[in-house]
Amino acid sequence: MRKRGKRNMKLTDLKKVKIILLVMIVFLSYQRPVLAAVDYTNVKIPVRQIFSSEAEKVSDEFSYVMTTNQNEAPMPEGSRNLQYFWTMKNNVGAEIVMKVRKVGRYQYKIYQTSEKKDNYLYDQNSYVVIVEAFYDQEDQLKVATVVKNDKGEKVERITFENSYIGKEKEDLSHLSVSSKSDRVKTGDDNTIMGYFLLLLISGICLSILIDEKQRQKKGE
Repeated sequence: MRKRGKRNMKLTDLKKVKIILLVMIVFLSYQRPVLAAVDYTNVKIPVRQIFSSEAEKVSDEFSYVMTTNQNEAPMPEGSRNLQYFWTMKNNVGAEIVMKVRKVGRYQYKIYQTSEKKDNYLYDQNSYVVIVEAFYDQEDQLKVATVVKNDKGEKVERITFENSYIGKEKEDLSHLSVSSKSDRVKTGDDNTIMGYFLLLLISGICLSILIDEKQRQKKGE
């Protein structure tokens, strides 16, 4: 009886082990689709802006765009019609982030689109960004990024330098008030002068009339 009980216990334990192994196999088999669903890699493209000014307290915001002519090329969130726009203010850096999911060679162009204003110097350079996605030996999706300038030379970073060469605007509010008060004062002087001339002419006319009456009396 004891031997049969031990055998039954061993069989029961063996069944439990088989069930556990089966559950683990099923669990692992369902993990593959989950891993495949997040099979992408992030590409980060840093862009730096340098702003200089000869006058104090002068700042401005500048606009930029990243474009491509490849319909299948990955683009950052917020892009429209294969174009991604953003702005930067003063001395600051931005980072363009996008997800690459497929193997391929993608090419982009980055340049400035700021509206031209007086006394500002704008960086007219443009950059070409080449992103190449591939699978490594471990079947992991990887990317290699290359940046080139207008001359086709490889550069380490994308940098735009803008500057303001004008002077600070003078506060002319006190001058306008002063000139306004001067105009009002000039008008008062003209009015007083008019009254004075009218009084003088009236006095002359009155004296002429008095003199004429006296002559008439003497004639009588």
